[in-house]
Amino acid sequence: MAVVKRWVKTRGAEPARRVGRGPGSGTVPGPGWLGSVSWAVLALGGITWAGPGMAYRRIERRFPLAGVARVVVFHRYGNVAVVGGEADYAQLNALVRVTAKDRQTAEEVSAEVDFQTREGKDSLVVVTSYPSVTPAGQELGYEVTLDLVLPVRVSTTVYNSFGDVVITGMDGPCAVVNRFGDVELDRCDRCEVDNTHGRVRLMGTRGSSVVRNSYGDVDLRLADGPVQVMNRYGTVHADQSSGNVAISNLFGNVFARPDRGALSIANRYGDVSACVDDDELTHLRILSRLGRVELRLAQAVPFEMEAMACRGRIISGLPIEVKPVGEDQEKATYAGGGGPRIELRGVFSDFVIRGDEADSLPSMKPGER
Repeated sequence: MAVVKRWVKTRGAEPARRVGRGPGSGTVPGPGWLGSVSWAVLALGGITWAGPGMAYRRIERRFPLAGVARVVVFHRYGNVAVVGGEADYAQLNALVRVTAKDRQTAEEVSAEVDFQTREGKDSLVVVTSYPSVTPAGQELGYEVTLDLVLPVRVSTTVYNSFGDVVITGMDGPCAVVNRFGDVELDRCDRCEVDNTHGRVRLMGTRGSSVVRNSYGDVDLRLADGPVQVMNRYGTVHADQSSGNVAISNLFGNVFARPDRGALSIANRYGDVSACVDDDELTHLRILSRLGRVELRLAQAVPFEMEAMACRGRIISGLPIEVKPVGEDQEKATYAGGGGPRIELRGVFSDFVIRGDEADSLPSMKPGER
């Protein structure tokens, strides 16, 4: 989980924010301010102090959800975790952490952090509220970790920034809009993710899923349903998918090992590595520009192939016919006995095709791509 801090300077001055990733990251105000603090535990009115200038507050709420089909969460400055449960209500547990120059200020600010709810005809909106005005002459840092248990049937939408989002075990549609944090959806149905500056991981999803991500990696495993991934400035991993998968990536590598369905990869300014070891895969299509493509084919899986490289090479240790076509182009075809249909297209890209056994590949001439 990422640790996210927001530093708020004095009222009337330009806000100064600091975002840290990873336990213990961030800068504390003043050298040695925290190093000499001995952790004391005092509890009063739901607020726990851990040394001078720090306050912790726990918040617990329960909301009835009879007749509610959709829950929407608006949160900032902390992690959000949503878990599917069997009860017909929402259980909210939150931990507020505030740091300040003195204990009294930390306590006052933590007491102002709260959760507001708005009920619609068939929906519930949960909003994290923060102090609108900060004490003059103070430098504050606060983060709120939010845990929600919701009925598995409801549709869930989470908006978050400067924190991670994890949703687990939901049967209703799930949507996440996040920035500056990681997103993970595990065993969820009909997922949609919009994320920037973080990693996205989908595990065991069902139904149609869409991922739009930038400045981070995407990890897709055991997807049972069609998935569309659009990523920039990161690596995409797709493993053991049983539905149709379409990947569009820019400035990053793609690693794919599908089981069934069809796989389409369009990659620019990065390499592609794909493995075909299941004859239930129906179609593999790879479009590459300014990258290298390595394709490994299991010996026991029949296939049909058509490959075209413009200003690139097709190199294979398998009995595949490769011949020049026109100027600076090579074409390869192979008509096997059924199996997956493989289509390769590249511009300024090399294709390396191997079997699952160690094979010898023709060597390139010096200066060739």
